[in-house]
Amino acid sequence: MLYSEFKERQNRFSTALKIGAPFLGLIIVYMSVFSIFDIEDNNFILLLLFIFVYVYYIFYMIYKGFQTSLIDKHTNAFNSYEIIEAIEKFIYKKSLKDGFIVMINITNIFYIEEQYGIWTRNQVLKKFVEKLNMYLTSCGFKNIPIGRYQSGIFLLIFKNIKNKKSLNHVLTGFCKEIKSNGIFKIEIDTNKAIIEKNYDDKVRNIIAKLMNITNNIENDLQDILKPTELDILIRNAVSSQNFTFLYHALHNFANHFELPKIFTINVKLSIDNYGILPYSQFLYSVKKNGYEIKFDQLMLSALFKEIKVVLSRYKDLKFIVKISAVSFRNRGFLIFLKELLKDMELNSSAIYFSLHENKIYDEFDRFKAIVDEYKELGFGIVFDQFGALENTGVEYLKHNIKFDIVSFDLDFVKNIENKNYFQVLKSLADLAKMFGSKTLVKFVDKEFMMNALNDFKPDFVQGFLFDKPVDMHEF
Repeated sequence: MLYSEFKERQNRFSTALKIGAPFLGLIIVYMSVFSIFDIEDNNFILLLLFIFVYVYYIFYMIYKGFQTSLIDKHTNAFNSYEIIEAIEKFIYKKSLKDGFIVMINITNIFYIEEQYGIWTRNQVLKKFVEKLNMYLTSCGFKNIPIGRYQSGIFLLIFKNIKNKKSLNHVLTGFCKEIKSNGIFKIEIDTNKAIIEKNYDDKVRNIIAKLMNITNNIENDLQDILKPTELDILIRNAVSSQNFTFLYHALHNFANHFELPKIFTINVKLSIDNYGILPYSQFLYSVKKNGYEIKFDQLMLSALFKEIKVVLSRYKDLKFIVKISAVSFRNRGFLIFLKELLKDMELNSSAIYFSLHENKIYDEFDRFKAIVDEYKELGFGIVFDQFGALENTGVEYLKHNIKFDIVSFDLDFVKNIENKNYFQVLKSLADLAKMFGSKTLVKFVDKEFMMNALNDFKPDFVQGFLFDKPVDMHEF
C-alpha cells in the first residue's frame, strides 16, 4: 500500500468518526428527552428538527470528504496540494535537520498520451507510482510520501537521510530499471533531481530549482552509477565531443566503379590514456550508464557541423549514421533534431538514420508512427543487421513498417558459400525489395563474395574489397 493510500484511509476514518459521534450524542438526547419529559408536540417537533439537522450534517461531511481527498485520482499518490503542503511542513520543521526533496519526471509522458490515449497514460502513471514505491521499499525506504505535482512529474520526501550519494544511487537504479523494463511494453524515459531540505524556506523556489535540474541536459552525464576509470574518461570525452568520423562509401552493385553518393559514418572517440576507441568499444559504457540520448545529441551536433562542410563541396551526397533505438523512440530527441537542423541550416534529406534492434519491438503501431514521422521530416531510415538471430526484421514488414534501405547481418556474408545461408539471404533480399526497400550487403572484402552476390544483385555493397573508410580531409 502506498503511504498516500494509508493516509487517505486515516482521513476517511476520521471523517467517519466525525459523522458517527454526533449520532451517538443524538441518541443520548433522545433518551434524555423521553425519560425526563412527557412527549409533547413541541418536544416532538424539536426532535424532528434535530434529525433534519443531523441528516444535513451527514451529507455535508460526505460531500466535504470527497472534496478533501488527499490522493490523486489517477495515480493514488498524494495530489499536488497535499505534497506541496507536506514539503512545507518538512522544510519548516527544524527538528528534522537532514533530508531531501526529490523530483522524478517521466519525460515522454506527452508522447505516451499522444500515441496511446489518456486512459493508457493514466494506467502507466498509476503503475509507475506502484513500481517506484515497491522499489524504494525493497531498498529500505518505507512510507515515503510520493505526490503527483503535475502531468508526469512526481515529488518525494526523504526524511532523516544524510547521504545524498547513496540516495542518488538508489534513484538512478530505479530510473535505469524502469527504462529497461518499461510499463505495459511502453518505454518509459525518466530523469530526476535531488535537493537538500535546507536549500530554501519557500517551496516554490525548491520546486523551481528541481525543475531546472531535471531540464539540464548535462545532468544525464553527471549521474553515472558506479563508474570505472574508463567510464569517467569516456564520459568526459563525450562531453568534450572528442569524436572522429570516418566515411565509408556504399557502391552501386550494378556499377561499383560509379562515383559513390552514399556514405556510412564510423564514429570513434578519442580517450585520454587509451587513444582512439571504435564505436563498439565505448558503446557498452554509454549504454551501461544510461546516456544514449545525450551521446547521440552530442555526436550528431559534431557530425552535422562536419557534414555541412562536406555538403558545401558535394551537394548531392547522403550519409548514414547509427543512433540508438532509445534515442529514436524518444520524443524529445526528435524535437532536438528539428532544432539542430534549423540551427545548422542542414537539409534532412542528406541524413539516413541506421537502427538496430536487439529484439523485436512489438509496439508495432507506435513504431510505425515514429518511422513515418521521421520520414515526413525528410530523413531516410536504414534497418541494420536485417536477418540477425534475435531480430529478423520481417515482423516490421508484416506490419507495413517500411525502410529505405535494409542492411544484412554479418553472418550471411561470413557464410556466403554455405548454401543454406545464401538461400536465406537471397530470400530476405527479395522480400525487402518487394516491400520497396533497397538492399545493402556490407563487409565484402573478397572477390568470391562479389561473385556469389551476382545471383540476387543487391542494390549496394560496401567493404574493403573496394575501399577503406576515410576522414573528411581524404574526401
